[in-house]
Amino acid sequence: MATEYENLYAELKSVFAAAYDEIFVTDGEGYTVRVNGACERNYGLKAEQMVGKHVTELVAGGIFSPSATLDVIAQRKQINLVQQTLNGRKLLVTATPVFTQDGKLIRVVSNSRDITELLHLREQLDQLQERVETYEETLKQHEEASGMILSVRSPAMLKVLSKIEKVAKVDSTVLFLGESGVGKTHLARYLHNMSPRKHAPFLSVNCSAFPEALIESELFGYERGAFSGAHEKGKKGLFEAANGGTLFLDEIGELPLPMQAKLLNVLQEKQFFRIGGTTPIQVDVRIIAATNQDLKKKVEEKTFRNDLYYRLNVIPITIPPLRERKEDIVPLAIQFLEEFKDMYGIEKKLSHAAAEELRRANWPGNIRELHNFLERLVVTIDEDTITTKHIATALRDEDETMTEQEHENLSLKKRLELYEGQIIRRMYEECGSTYKLAEKLGISQSSAMRKVNKYVKEL
Repeated sequence: MATEYENLYAELKSVFAAAYDEIFVTDGEGYTVRVNGACERNYGLKAEQMVGKHVTELVAGGIFSPSATLDVIAQRKQINLVQQTLNGRKLLVTATPVFTQDGKLIRVVSNSRDITELLHLREQLDQLQERVETYEETLKQHEEASGMILSVRSPAMLKVLSKIEKVAKVDSTVLFLGESGVGKTHLARYLHNMSPRKHAPFLSVNCSAFPEALIESELFGYERGAFSGAHEKGKKGLFEAANGGTLFLDEIGELPLPMQAKLLNVLQEKQFFRIGGTTPIQVDVRIIAATNQDLKKKVEEKTFRNDLYYRLNVIPITIPPLRERKEDIVPLAIQFLEEFKDMYGIEKKLSHAAAEELRRANWPGNIRELHNFLERLVVTIDEDTITTKHIATALRDEDETMTEQEHENLSLKKRLELYEGQIIRRMYEECGSTYKLAEKLGISQSSAMRKVNKYVKEL
């Protein structure tokens, strides 16, 4: 029997010493009986510096405050409180009384967990939430000021908007760079609406949409009788019509070389001649240009004027592709569904899993492709809710937005993750719980939960 008790004592002593949380034990009067290593770590004292001392002495010495032990002795019940230590730690303390059979208090056992980092994280979270609320309020104010909806959540696009808002206050020429479909026209209009010119015209022209013979008349207009077929009263060009406002030159890289020289002259002299005209026309127009091409390379290839490039490249702003700002995909999708509701009178909702399916797609055509993709679903599917099945089928029709070459470049691991994710999102949406998903797939519930957390709950 003695050996059994010795073994039990040794086992309990080992557990006591190995416990990660602090264990602080006093007798029924508040004198320290035993502490473990975590206690030494929390207070920066050795065990022998605490054992035998009354908790009031430790409180008076600033070792910790307040004392849960004193509250237990006074109230004879379990106490929970947050304690501050001498070295600046915060401890969540649970102090429990131990009574004899006749009700005498013989021990107070306190278990304390260091929550300093947790509280610090909570403080950071509160600060982050405050920043998010401030950002959302600012974004709302900017939407009201610009008259435009801004479905932006990604840090990359927030930086772009911040830069646009700064340059909107001045008349410097802005050059938007980025892939086709990233929203350059939308952002050009936003810049205009945030500028002092917002009450003046905003006009845009796609420089690749007109043949070389017509682009000059489109930009600068013509006098009556300037050429065969001309309007008898002549015509204003876009520069003249946009006077006092903003002219957006999209696909500027497609502008023919002869027109590049004339555009440069307008930018430098602030005047131009209509076709067939002899009187210079003065204009005050802010220029915003955009391209999805490498203008530097075109300069080297002698297909774009060096002097015009530097005249346009005063403030370059690169718009990241949608695949680099996935946080914006779902907000954009929700915005588009609202637009289609107003446009067609058809209301469609997006399931959680379907939203994640959208977020994980590649979207090589960027915002334009996402918009067209959702429009197709809205007008073709019968159900009120867009599901992963709808998304997966439509993406498969587009070869899952990936070319054969892009598929070839994927590793086996990436391919397996791609297909596994599609399966998990579709089946989780059907099952509704990880328990049913596990049963249907023949895997453990914990494995199903991990896969759902990985592939579904990353919105």
